[in-house]
Amino acid sequence: MKKQNTARLIIASSENCADLFWATRFHVPDPIVFFETRGKKYMIASDLEVGRAQKEADVDYVLSYSAYDEKLKRKGVKRKSGDITAFILKEKGIKHLIVPSYFPLASAENLKAFGFKVTVQTDPFYPERQYKTLEEKKNIIEAIRATEAGILEAIRIVKTSKIKAGKIVYQNKVLTSETLRRIIEIKMLENGALGQHTIVACGKQAADPHCRGTGPLYAHQTIVLDVFPKSIRTGYYGDVSRTILKGHASDAVMKMFEAVRDSQAVGVKSVRHGVDAAVVHKKVSDVLEQHGYKTFTKNGKPQGFIHSTGHGLGLDIHEAPRVSRLSNILEKGMVVTVEPGLYYEELGGVRIEDDVYVTQTGCENLVKIPKQFIL
Repeated sequence: MKKQNTARLIIASSENCADLFWATRFHVPDPIVFFETRGKKYMIASDLEVGRAQKEADVDYVLSYSAYDEKLKRKGVKRKSGDITAFILKEKGIKHLIVPSYFPLASAENLKAFGFKVTVQTDPFYPERQYKTLEEKKNIIEAIRATEAGILEAIRIVKTSKIKAGKIVYQNKVLTSETLRRIIEIKMLENGALGQHTIVACGKQAADPHCRGTGPLYAHQTIVLDVFPKSIRTGYYGDVSRTILKGHASDAVMKMFEAVRDSQAVGVKSVRHGVDAAVVHKKVSDVLEQHGYKTFTKNGKPQGFIHSTGHGLGLDIHEAPRVSRLSNILEKGMVVTVEPGLYYEELGGVRIEDDVYVTQTGCENLVKIPKQFIL
């Protein structure tokens, strides 16, 4: 944004827009207008939010909708949708707007009608978000600790359960995905993090990487726990996966677990400043293939290692950079997941995931809980 008449513009709710929250550090449930130009940040807020924004928002100027509404009335302008935003932008000498890919289409068309040039910037809108400050790193670790608390509680429950008629029974009741998910999410809430869509998938359900899981949990079958809560205090995410099994694992299932465990260890060891994420992904894939696990399609369903190795983690659960087949250089200060998995209908699924902080010479694994399998 070197040109003096250019501004970066977001219209969104910071509760749902990580870019906006990152730029303002201001929690707001309703859409607001934010723009930055010439090194200054501006927020246009309703009377409901002006006072709080002036105290809490990391911006240079908080502008009042109602104040500008009065200004337009004094000028004899009949107010229409979007004209306050347009008036303010023109008042600041703005002619060219840079907007994110998720910018509302109606707002973009309206601004064009007011004579602005609108350019969509490809993701990420703020590339700087990929590099975590030490404070952000602490916030992610805080979310990870809440995640671990939930997973450890689930492990405790399953470990102390009994096996009856092939099902896992806890306190004389069949343990279900729904019950264990609720236990995990309550424990995380007690630790300051809000979990949603937590995965507790058993057996064939675990062969679908994003199946949340329903119904009874069975003994002698893999149970994938993929837990990714958001810190209530900071808005940052943790993201940890563990695979557990109550009872006895078949030789085939044990070998699959060992292959994923080994590939995940290689992935973590491969992460460092300057490495291409595609190289990390290939090393992980190679280990799984060396263990004899192929990726293919069976009856229209993908089998094997069917997703990327990882993704960036921060104010979004999935953000840049990706750790996949695509070239993407990892750099110091990034936080990424390393989460290989194997998925076969006849065996179930296994996924192991840690969150790592990229350093100059390697990476720091931010996850502390063990990779315990048989309970």
